[in-house]
Amino acid sequence: MSPATGRTTITRERQQAFGATWSSRRWIRALESIGATYPNTRLPRGRSLARNGAVRGLRVGPGEVTARVEQGGRPYQVTLTLPVFTDEEWETAEHALAGRLQHAAGLLQGRMPETIDETFAQVGLTLFPRRGELSSQCGCRDTGDPCVHGAAVHYTFAGALEDNPFLLPALRGRNREELLAGLRAARSAPSAEGPADSAGLPADECFFAGGDLTGPALHPLPPVAPDRQVRGLGPPPGGDDADTEALAELVRRAAGYAWAILSGEEG
Repeated sequence: MSPATGRTTITRERQQAFGATWSSRRWIRALESIGATYPNTRLPRGRSLARNGAVRGLRVGPGEVTARVEQGGRPYQVTLTLPVFTDEEWETAEHALAGRLQHAAGLLQGRMPETIDETFAQVGLTLFPRRGELSSQCGCRDTGDPCVHGAAVHYTFAGALEDNPFLLPALRGRNREELLAGLRAARSAPSAEGPADSAGLPADECFFAGGDLTGPALHPLPPVAPDRQVRGLGPPPGGDDADTEALAELVRRAAGYAWAILSGEEG
């Protein structure tokens, strides 16, 4: 991350295939879904340029991706643009993510959940481009949008997502550090509605089991740092660090007790 520009520079340049991760596949699908409006030859030609390492100096910042594409001994400067979310939209999205325990835990542990965009969709947003949102500029004479060089940058950006899916929110206006800070703040804010995952669910309907639970073979392992996720999530809504410690202690004790039962140490 460049402190002066707020942009991330992708320095690893390599020959590559694309679509190895869900975020990369989704970006390529968004690009190719609008490709029918252009001559189809641009996309495969751009993909070949990207695969052969013609894209250099890829940089990702709020609302734009920039790079240099070398073809036939000539460099072409390319800029891809995508609208950023407003601060209000980001705050709404962060509160929605904070209400999904699985998403909050994954993000705070440095993972981008595959279903994260479903949560964004609940508040009318998406990390991926909608039709009409993507545009590109290039110094070549091709009037297509994207041109061959723009397509090459698209595919290279998709490859970069395989290494760092947090480039997606960065492109929409929140880098990883800002997103996690907003998520922690949203989780710490008091909520009159209670946890979103369990709101309105009767206690006797929260858990159920079908079939015989004694059938499957189980191979339990002793707990290792069972309080790690609790600590990673930070204070509960309306709580403080002391509440986090109390919850962490309860989790440790519960994990220890469960293991003692499973291992036969609890008489």
